[in-house]
Parts: sequence; structure tokens; C-alpha cells
Amino acid sequence: MVRRPVQLLVGALVAGGLGALLVYPSGHQAQATSTTVPIAAPPTDHRAAAAMSSQAALRVIVSYKHGIGAAAASKIETDLGLHFVKGLPDLRIRVVEAGSIDQAKQARAGLQGRAEVAYAEPDVILALQDNVPNDPSFPTPNSAIGGGAWGWTMTHTTRAWDITTGSSSVVIAILDTGLKPNGLADFDGQVASTWNVLNNTTDVTTNAGTHGTYVAGIAGFVRVGTDGGIYLSAAAAGLTWAADHGARIANMSFGAPSDSITLQNAISYAHGKGMVIAAAAGNANCDCPTYPAADPGVIGVAGVSNSGSKAGDSNFGSWVALAAPEGNMTAWPSINGAPGYAPIGGTSSASPVVAGIAGLLLSKNPSLTNTQVEQALESSAQPVNFSVQHGRVDALAAFSSLGFSDPQPASAPVNTVRPQLLVETNGDWNYQPLTAAPQVGQVLLRDQGAWTGSAPLIVASVSWERCDASGANCALASTAPRYAIQATDAGSAFYFVVTVTNAVGSTTIASGLSSSVGATSSSSPSPSPSPSPYPSPSPGPATTTQTLAFSGSLNAGNPIRSFTVTVGSGSAHAQLSFTKCSSLSLTLTNSSGTTLATATGPSVVVLDATLPSGNYVYIVTGGKCSFTLDVTAQK
Repeated sequence: MVRRPVQLLVGALVAGGLGALLVYPSGHQAQATSTTVPIAAPPTDHRAAAAMSSQAALRVIVSYKHGIGAAAASKIETDLGLHFVKGLPDLRIRVVEAGSIDQAKQARAGLQGRAEVAYAEPDVILALQDNVPNDPSFPTPNSAIGGGAWGWTMTHTTRAWDITTGSSSVVIAILDTGLKPNGLADFDGQVASTWNVLNNTTDVTTNAGTHGTYVAGIAGFVRVGTDGGIYLSAAAAGLTWAADHGARIANMSFGAPSDSITLQNAISYAHGKGMVIAAAAGNANCDCPTYPAADPGVIGVAGVSNSGSKAGDSNFGSWVALAAPEGNMTAWPSINGAPGYAPIGGTSSASPVVAGIAGLLLSKNPSLTNTQVEQALESSAQPVNFSVQHGRVDALAAFSSLGFSDPQPASAPVNTVRPQLLVETNGDWNYQPLTAAPQVGQVLLRDQGAWTGSAPLIVASVSWERCDASGANCALASTAPRYAIQATDAGSAFYFVVTVTNAVGSTTIASGLSSSVGATSSSSPSPSPSPSPYPSPSPGPATTTQTLAFSGSLNAGNPIRSFTVTVGSGSAHAQLSFTKCSSLSLTLTNSSGTTLATATGPSVVVLDATLPSGNYVYIVTGGKCSFTLDVTAQK
């Protein structure tokens, strides 16, 4: 599985049925567009929700005044027929349970009337803020695989990654329903620590819900509940545990229509320890305050669609601080029966975007206070066409408000991780590098590689080339982002060519060459390997190299110069040097004239490629001056 860009993975804490996961911040540049995809609804555990609701009606949270010890509290509870469930010492509360709903109501009234009691309230269920649109074209059509993570570019997070891609010293706590990481490589090496507040262990995967995995796939993870919901007391316990264990940011993608003294106290406790807290605004499409999003000390987050308008399900109003993209790609424990990646809607997926960007700010400057981070996020927010207090979060603008700017100079696209061939393992929802011979019926995907350069970077074109087994006699097979291997492809080898553009220029580069379709392979791909940054074509490397030197000049009569080379299979390194031109372009084509790679810039222009054996042409254009061209390649 290829690691997908995420808004942020920052050290992870996981707290019980409600879990806390601390994950490390990381960012990866990618071109994010979108496509027409069928969206499978996440499973809803209605029976679990009903069972939790019935149980919650029996539970009471009670806070005693200072000076009332455990023995005195226990006697009061016993006299009222209540059973002790657990205590939260940081918040000076106890959770107790009655034998019936009527008894619970009477006990609450009895507790509230006692001089020893500060307050008593129901231990209500906080609903998970999750939703999948029923629009089969969600998000909008384009060429991205599986729907595209358009939120990265909308919030300018891809540009903010030029400033920092995160730090392992910054921890985000995701208070949610546990983590199911099997088969999802995005979580490899990203979880710092976990805690389960339901059973006071570090196990957040056994009986974990799916909601926590969706949310953690966007930002990071404390287990505090199940897919049926989250007890108010568990949410408070998870938040205080995360604050006590070094989390700088917390995300809470759940809520209830009424406020709670217990949750307010937990928020005050965590905020007082310097924590930035984000919470989902809710999915009722109304101006109806939802808690904890509407609580002081919390950044309430509404959702926007990929058009920039309010997401159809999102709550709104002046009580909501910010908006953020909802419907981004994230991790699914099961889609079509297997782990994968797909869009998920609801403000549950918007809130962790804000948490992730807060983590980036703290990664760049760990000395920032939580209020400084909140001010940076809110003061730099971009306008939206619906009611929220500040606007839509923007990572680059938030950095700018703190005095940081993109350090990258204006430049044409530069490839930093070479494109590679991928093969689908679960439809569009999961895939991995192609490490064996492709087979008839498999679907190949393009990984355009990693790029840097002036924004915006755009994947302008992709072309699949079908060649003979040696990599010669190539012809265009397709310009789609994927290619399904046909029976007529038997014996052929494939590579693809990708062109990335921006306002400064364009760069074209080719992937490595596959083995012949249908060839037997001695090994099969591992389940989820990390991508190799520079995959080489299948033919074995040559044992010797050659250096070819050319020189020439460009003028009005000869604006283009071309040089043919014959090389063996392997890497080819070209350097174009000149003194009297501000810039020149160097292009590499195969024998049929298909462009494989190109680079433009001041001297020295470098063009690297991995090539099958054959004849190739280097073309120099773009100025009026003399130059030298040196090519080092396999014989």
C-alpha cells in the first residue's frame, strides 16, 4: 500500500471505549483532484447504540464538594441504591448506576438536594458525528483515484508542507472508538502511545469501532467509545488522560445537543494545560449548538464541500468557530470486505483537519501557546458563504499570520520521488507497488510520484505506453489514470509518462518498465510495502557505463538541437551546461518520439531517467547560446 498524504499524523494516545491515540505529524505533497466514485456507507451499529442508550439512562455523574471523601460519598450512593462504576479524580467526579430508569431519576434529584453534592447529571451518550452523502458523484468527477483528497489543496496544506511536514514531538489525541489498523499502511510507525479508558489498558484495537479509524486516518488517535456512541464520562476521562500524557491537540468528533458541567470541567482542565481542542459541529444542517463544539475553549468545526460551500449535512452558526473540508479520503477498516481508502463525510472528518493543521503550527514552533495557535487559525480563516464565526481554515495563511512563509523559490515542477507503477488490490480503494509481472485482469494505476515547485502544481497528463519485452517498439495504450490488462497484452511490458505543470513551466518524467504481462515471477508482492522512491525497470542492470559528450549552439537559424544516444538498461544522467542563456530546456524522447522527461532552468540543467535498453534522443531548446551536454548511461 502506498502511504497516502494525510492532513497530519501526530503522536497518538488512545483512551478506552473512548480511545486516545497519539500520532506523529507528517505530510506528503500530492496532486489532489477528484473522481466519480460509489461511496459505501460506513456500518452503523444500531443494536450497540440502542444498548448503550438504555444503559446510559441508568448512569449518573456526581461531583462532591471539597472535603467529602470516598467513604462518605459511597455511603450516600448506597443509601440511594446506586452502584459505583468508576471515578475520575482529576475532575472530582464519580460515575454511579441505578437499577432502573425511575430509580436513576429519583437518585439524581436526591443527590442534587444534598448539601455534600456540587452537581449531579446524566451520563448521556455523545453521538458520533459521521455521515456519508448519498450523492454517487461525491466528490466531483475528475481523474483522481478513489475520489481524491481535495481538502489538502483547498486548505493549502500541500504548500504548508514546504514550511514543515510535522514533528514527532507534537502529539494529537483523537478521542474516539478505537483503531483498526490492519492492512492500512498509513498508520505504520505513526502511533506513539494508546490508552483505553473503558478498561484502563493500552489495547485500543480489540472490539474497536470503525469511526475512530476514519477520524484517525485524517489526523491522528484515545479510545473512549464504540460505534454505538460515547459515554460523557468516558469522553471527559479521555480528554484529561490525553492532557496528562503530553498531547498538545485533541480532536472530538462527537457531540450532544445539551451541555455538561463534567465535559466543561474536562475541557477547562485540558485547555489550562495548553491543549488546542477541536470538535465536530454536528450533522443536523441547522443553527443548533452542539456540545462540546459550542463550549468555551473548543474550536467548533463545520464542514465545507469541495465547491467551498457548506456541506449539506453540516451544522452552522455564530457558535461555530471554523469550517474545514469534509469528505476527504481516509482509512476504512473494511470496504468491499477488505481494508482500503475512500472518502468519508460528516463533520467528524472536518474537525480533524483543524486538529492536524494546529499540529503543523506547533511542529514549526513548539513554543506557541494554545491561544496563539487558536488565534492564528481563526484570524487567517478564509471567507465562506454561510454562518460561522471566522471562516474556513487555511494552513498556509495560518503560518503567514505567525510570520512564516513558503521558503521555496519560484520554480518549474521538480520531481523528488520518481513515479511508479501500482496495482489495485481492492478496486480503487487500495493498491500497492507493482513488484511482480502484471497479469491479465489486473488493473495498473499510476503513482505520479512526489513533486515540488511553484503552486499550484497540476498533473496535466498521463499516458500509458505498451512496449515489447525489451522496452522497444512502444505505442500509446491509454491516457486514463488506470489501465486494465487485457488478454491481447500478453507478452507486452508497460510504463507510463506523467507531465506536471505550473505557471513557471512543465516537467515530464517516466516510470520504470514493468515485466512482461503473464511472465512467471519468483515472488509475490508483500501486503503493504512502503513505496520505493526510485523503482527501476525489470530488465537487469548493465555492468558498465559510458559517458557521451555533445556540444552545440542555438540561434535563430537552429533553435532546436537533437542528439541520439544508444544506451543499455538502467539509469541515465544528463547535464546541460551553458553560460550566455538565462535558461534552456532539455527533453528526452524514445525512438518513436514520445516524450519521456523534460527539465527547464538555468545552468546546469539535470535530467535523470531510468530507461530500458534502446535508442533515445536528447533535445535542447529555449535560447540563443552555446552549450555542452554530457550523458552518463549504461552501455
